[in-house]
Amino acid sequence: MTKNESGTADEQRRKLDLRVLRGLSWTAGAKWATQLITWGSLLFLVRILTPADYGIGAMAGTLTIVSNVMAEFGVGTAVLHMPELSRRTLAQLHLFSCLLCTGVFVLATLAAPLVASFYHTNHLAFFIATNTLLFLTGFEAVPMGLLAREMDYRRLSLAEAAAVLVQSLVTIVTALLGWGYWALLAGGAAGKTTATIMVCSWKHVGFAWPRWKDIRAPVELGRQAAISRVAWSLYAQADGIVVGRVLGAPVLGVYGKAMDMASAPAEKISTLLMRTASPLFANVKDDRFLVRRYYLILTEILSLVTMPLMLGLMMVAPLAVQVVFGSRWLGASGPVRWLAIFMIVRTMGTLTEQVLISQFRTRFTMRMSLVNFVLMPIAFIAGARWMGTVGVAAAWVLLAPFTIVPLLIVLFRAIELPYSQYLAALTPAIAGSAAMCLTLFGFNNWVWLAQWPAGTRLSVLVLAGAIVYSTVLLGFFRERIWRYVRFLNGARKGQMFPPPEIS
Repeated sequence: MTKNESGTADEQRRKLDLRVLRGLSWTAGAKWATQLITWGSLLFLVRILTPADYGIGAMAGTLTIVSNVMAEFGVGTAVLHMPELSRRTLAQLHLFSCLLCTGVFVLATLAAPLVASFYHTNHLAFFIATNTLLFLTGFEAVPMGLLAREMDYRRLSLAEAAAVLVQSLVTIVTALLGWGYWALLAGGAAGKTTATIMVCSWKHVGFAWPRWKDIRAPVELGRQAAISRVAWSLYAQADGIVVGRVLGAPVLGVYGKAMDMASAPAEKISTLLMRTASPLFANVKDDRFLVRRYYLILTEILSLVTMPLMLGLMMVAPLAVQVVFGSRWLGASGPVRWLAIFMIVRTMGTLTEQVLISQFRTRFTMRMSLVNFVLMPIAFIAGARWMGTVGVAAAWVLLAPFTIVPLLIVLFRAIELPYSQYLAALTPAIAGSAAMCLTLFGFNNWVWLAQWPAGTRLSVLVLAGAIVYSTVLLGFFRERIWRYVRFLNGARKGQMFPPPEIS
């Protein structure tokens, strides 16, 4: 490579870094806003709606989530990863998506009585009504894929923020009006309608009758992604299905709140980075150096933020449940401990899967999802009969080596990434989190602290954990952390410092 070519490559990398940072800024702003709105409404709603209301909503959600993945059929993924698609092909995919969603709606409606019977519930009308949201999926798949392909993080973030705001307001109002579990559907429908209208107005795509020779390639890519996601959504919901079937709606409602508490911080952070990562890896998929570079950087950032949050939650779970949700939800404490550990693994696995998809390893991810779809329900049934909801949550952690490790092995080989570099990216978070957990363990056994009010104790534990974690990072990994800080400050001022390279 000549000096000019090297300089051009560095300049392109700096521009891509800056574009990613701007995307993170927009997405982070939207996420912080939506997080405040979501948790504010949740803390309000858990005091209006009952565990049974949330349990019924979760039961109906089992069918809705799976049918929604089937309806989307990976069309957005195909649009994102295949920039060569012509405008006419996009129009054909648009109509194909709408027709497919109509067909899935019919199938989901026919399946609703079976699902209601499986759960021994008589809320069939609610199950059927939730399927109407499928029609919106057909209209937004292609526009969302185009926005992601163009790395238009601003509009993606605005659409998400508007959807969350509308959903929260409508859910609260209808809950106050006494709608019960129907308030959950009303809010979800209002939020998704808002987002669909916005993305369709920004990315108007016409309609053209699908011709198989034109849409075969994107549909095949989408099919593999869709099968993988359907299998994933089924086994990801298998815990709730087993709890609802074996232990009943009220217990499912409590378990659902445990999942909400454990997954909310990790998913908000991971979604923030994944929203940026998917278009990023789609754009650099042919450059293994850049793929490795961004994968390691995002891995380190995810671990630095997610690991202390989740392990800290594990250590203070009973107090956190009592303070946040109230005493009638204390049954969620046990599952929260196990689910918090698993969320670290899931977050890292989600990033890994995104990179595999960008490398067109969709066939492998599809097969892995099918294997997990077979393994996980068996583990959940055994866990439910062994220790109830705690056993179900523990199954996620115990089977993690079978669900996540194969993804890492295949990715490392595909992008030629040494295991030592991946471990180096995780080292700061592991060291800081270990010190934090030891500190919290000591504080939890401090008799004097146990006499304080629950809210005060939780605040002290959170503050102590944050201080210890920050001290370890700044004491042993200062240079790595400050390189991130200098990079962010430089980008804000128009200067570009290189972010840390993991070696």
